[in-house]
Amino acid sequence: MESACELSKIEIPNDPKYASAAGKYVVEIAKMIGFDGQDLHTIEQGVRKAIEASIAYSFEPGEKAILGLSCERIATGIKIVIKDKGLPFGDAIAALNADDPGTIEASTLGRQVFQLKDFMDEVLLHNLGHEGKETVLIKHLKSKTITDYYAECELEPYAVAPPEITPGRPAGKCAVRQMKPSEAAEVSKSVYKTYGYSYTNEYVYYPEKIIALNASGRIHSAVAVSGSDEIAGHCALQYWEENPAIAEFAAGVVKPEFRSQGCFAKMTAYLVNRARSEGIWGVFGQAVTNHTYSQSTGLRSGLNDCGLLLGLVPPTIMFKGFSEKLYDRLSMVLQFRYLDSPSPGKVYVPAHHQAIVAAIYENLGIVPKVLAGQKVGKRESKSLFKISVVTSLNFARIMLEDYGPNVIEEIGTKLKELCLKKIEVVHLYLNLFDPRTAHFVEELEKLGFFFAGLLPGGLSTGDALILQYLNNIPIDYDAIRLESDMAARILSHIRQYDPNIV
Repeated sequence: MESACELSKIEIPNDPKYASAAGKYVVEIAKMIGFDGQDLHTIEQGVRKAIEASIAYSFEPGEKAILGLSCERIATGIKIVIKDKGLPFGDAIAALNADDPGTIEASTLGRQVFQLKDFMDEVLLHNLGHEGKETVLIKHLKSKTITDYYAECELEPYAVAPPEITPGRPAGKCAVRQMKPSEAAEVSKSVYKTYGYSYTNEYVYYPEKIIALNASGRIHSAVAVSGSDEIAGHCALQYWEENPAIAEFAAGVVKPEFRSQGCFAKMTAYLVNRARSEGIWGVFGQAVTNHTYSQSTGLRSGLNDCGLLLGLVPPTIMFKGFSEKLYDRLSMVLQFRYLDSPSPGKVYVPAHHQAIVAAIYENLGIVPKVLAGQKVGKRESKSLFKISVVTSLNFARIMLEDYGPNVIEEIGTKLKELCLKKIEVVHLYLNLFDPRTAHFVEELEKLGFFFAGLLPGGLSTGDALILQYLNNIPIDYDAIRLESDMAARILSHIRQYDPNIV
């Protein structure tokens, strides 16, 4: 049900002279909702024509009456309702749904109402019995963030904190299916009310982008729905840009009243089946460390801890719905699950990381040979890497695909540039299948990078060893909450080699 927390109403006489003034009133409301430019002109024309048509059809000449006009902010834009107690709608309702406007007589209300489709995205006619009738006009916002779709009162954080897991609690009755395009705004609102603007994938704040990404096949959104068809939760299978053989569980959220009822488990099971059907052999996710609820949820879904990403989320970008206030950047646990376990191969890391890398792989279910690699000879080829920046998080990721002769100097230069731009966290992905990686890790650690974990299939060329760099930001290790023994072991290893600890 739409909330009417941004609703305004006026009344006008049933005199066409007032149609223009009513149109200007609606334009001012539309501006506050976020419309601009040509859309405002179109809205004004549509409202004016609708009022004129309604007056001409509904009342006898000289008959005095009042029209009610309301404007309401809805999830997709603005809803304008024109009410009167004049002549009920007749065949105009059927004419509105006609495929060919040429079949509608020009003198009828139906023809006039049909033409309103040139100005509005939706036009509806309702007979209301003793309450008269109403013409409903809906105009959609385009390319707006979720805060433009909803009124502020609808975006307040969820008041209920994530509950603790109750062992043996039966699963709820939510059903899981693919998201419908009409549900994208509700999904975006739920993500915002839970995470604020802290979510790394910015498309979740744009309902139209969620729809477009699903249509293009770049993501697959699953929703959990209650018995009354209310959206209880959402999770997307997001295909990893660097390697389409793996995918991320993204934008996972369950409304507070549906938590601990098995909804998230059902969504992940649905998406795992979807991933398998598409030949994807691994899925991963990220869980917060200010509480262990999301980590536990991932573990129960078959994901296992494989990294700890320190200070990934700024404290200024609040996670909504949680009672505690963040004062430092929030760290995330990286979790992974093989859907089709590969044959154990060889991975290359320096001696001081071999034990932890072997333990992480074993925790994931495979036992590769962990080797020290080899020294690097002269190379003529250039380094191959790319950098992506998430400005809202002051975060950058460097994907290093191949090592050139000056790779350490090149990465050092890029790191300085990022730091000058006040990027606070930098991740560096290295190919674990490359025998030279072990040597270069030690060189890169001299620049201030240190161990974070690994991501199977993280690079197109192989599994990724993840190093992290912190640009003068504090990390309170004692505030990090972890669920598994493996995560605790990874944290201990990271803390041992963090160059920022004096």
